[in-house]
Amino acid sequence: MMRGILTTIVLLWMISGVSGQFNLSKYGGSVSMSFDASSDFILVDVKFNNVLPLKFIFDTGSEHTILFKKEYADLLGVQYDKRIPLMGSDLSQEIYGYIARGVNLHIGNTFLSHNDILVLEEDYLKLEEFTGVTIDGIIGASLFKHFVIHVNNRSDKIEFIDVNRFKPPRKYEEMTLDIISNKPYVEANGRLGVDTIPLRLLLDTGAGLPLLLYTNTSPKLHLPEQTIQGSLGMGLGGNLQGYIGRMEHFSFHEYEFGNLVTSFQDIEIGEGAPPVFNRNGILGNSILKRFNYYIDYHNETIYMRPISRLKKKFKFDKSGLVIAATGKNLRTFIIQRILEDTPAAEADIRRGDVIKRIEGIPAALKTLPAITAILSSREGRKVTLILDRDNERIKKKIKLRKII
Repeated sequence: MMRGILTTIVLLWMISGVSGQFNLSKYGGSVSMSFDASSDFILVDVKFNNVLPLKFIFDTGSEHTILFKKEYADLLGVQYDKRIPLMGSDLSQEIYGYIARGVNLHIGNTFLSHNDILVLEEDYLKLEEFTGVTIDGIIGASLFKHFVIHVNNRSDKIEFIDVNRFKPPRKYEEMTLDIISNKPYVEANGRLGVDTIPLRLLLDTGAGLPLLLYTNTSPKLHLPEQTIQGSLGMGLGGNLQGYIGRMEHFSFHEYEFGNLVTSFQDIEIGEGAPPVFNRNGILGNSILKRFNYYIDYHNETIYMRPISRLKKKFKFDKSGLVIAATGKNLRTFIIQRILEDTPAAEADIRRGDVIKRIEGIPAALKTLPAITAILSSREGRKVTLILDRDNERIKKKIKLRKII
């Protein structure tokens, strides 16, 4: 399954006056909480207006805190300050959201924050469908920019630290960041063929992929010889179309990755769109989750230390299936697309087929990430699927192989 692994969030708009604040003094200068590491996201528990339990992505790539589902705010009688236009992910499509002032967010069941947030008019992203994970919104930098953020990916904990009490950690590598509009940027290098390419990348914990590059931001950025075309994920403007291939070599600071799964996109900038190309792409959470790190926004510095999963291979789908999760508890799995010249296409699996069993286990007992893991496992593995096609049960076998 492709989009379960590669789902990313691109949220671009012109907005002012949305902020958040909380005080750590009554928590002894720092507060920590557990998170769920699912679909390459950092998901924290949020109690909305002290009543409704929700799941939000901790997102260094978003400046603002966002609720995807307006019906939740309506249910609790949230009052909106104004309706504003938002810029879609293609920088041309205009969609809408509402500013809600002074919303209480109980973060991680640990501390209370009083925030202004953005409420989308519709759930444009539909992340649940493509990840199989409940996701209700985003916690953006407007809430945490005044603190040092410690992400411990070994123990799945995140900590907010008072900047005046923070001491640089020992045995961590120090790197300079460039903070613009409360978003952290880092310098890196990539290689495609003979070209070594200097890259400026957004560090984005809200992007569930390793690396995304905008091919129209450097004359040296081009597609690898072998790619597949399709959806890279979801943005406010809809599906993010592009290509997926492998970058021969990628490095930032002293950390190096070979044969890295990389997404490529060429964004057409609409007339009158804001100048957002201050970067060549995104360094996503599929790489960041291989480190423990501290982000010091005030001093524009990140401290990083690799953990044991640093050298693990980046898995990618070997079936050619694109699957959506729907229904109760997101346990109905519908084939949305089949890539050409892949095991799924050769097995005559079709759009609209519903997976009922996989490897002898009822699909309803699986999650989409669990199905993704099977379809991304070792090359040569034969996977048996029982499908529902027009109320008829059919059996299909696919032999997994690398498709990029």
